[in-house]
Amino acid sequence: MTPARLGCLSLLLLLTPTFIGSCSKENKVENNQQLQEPTETIESSSDTLELPKLVRFLTEDGKEISGYEFGSGEIGIVLAHMRGRGQSSWFEFARHASESGYKVLTFDFRGYGNSTGKQDTRMDRDLKAAIAYIRKEEEGVKTGVEKVVIIGASMGGAAGIYVADQENVDGVAVLSPPTTYGRINALEAAVSMNTALLIVVAENDPPYNKYANQFRSTAPTTQFIEIAGSQHGTNLFAEQPEQLYEQLLAFVYARTR
Repeated sequence: MTPARLGCLSLLLLLTPTFIGSCSKENKVENNQQLQEPTETIESSSDTLELPKLVRFLTEDGKEISGYEFGSGEIGIVLAHMRGRGQSSWFEFARHASESGYKVLTFDFRGYGNSTGKQDTRMDRDLKAAIAYIRKEEEGVKTGVEKVVIIGASMGGAAGIYVADQENVDGVAVLSPPTTYGRINALEAAVSMNTALLIVVAENDPPYNKYANQFRSTAPTTQFIEIAGSQHGTNLFAEQPEQLYEQLLAFVYARTR
């Protein structure tokens, strides 16, 4: 995809979504949303792709995280997976994004794949470690990217919203995010969020379409895309992959140009 095409797509994306600037204190956070998180059921078609560079890095509490680094460039995209799936659910998009000139990092949250630790616990620390890795410096020399956008699916999206301002990223796009997940309260973080936020959700994905509306009325700077159907998280790629690829990359381009 050429920069000119990305520019046009970013303009369309910025003109068409709903921008909400109000903060609502009336939204109720459901403490047990983690119990409602579905697992992905579609098969990854990326098994036959040649995998890029295998990487490993440590979290602040000493867990070893396994990931793959796609492509190169000064702009980085960190992809955070949903519950019940691993980083392979992002491989197709990661390769597509890297071919558009971005450095892309996928990783397995702790307890998934070859990452150590207990599943579904400290996604915030794992995501922070991934951001630090893609921004890495070696012997005082910066060898990583200059700008970072997080794209997260479901629980990975909640983690992305939660850490976005803390890590001073350039944007965060989320697919079907819950408002809370375990100790992560993404809706509370969204109230004072300065980072640009894109929310993508299927029109018939309860209760996540309801959660999306809570984010829309809470986060100061929000773009919103509703997709036909009932798919969840990275399953959204199953029905409209090219459309979703273009919308996500248009958001990345708009936030990092």
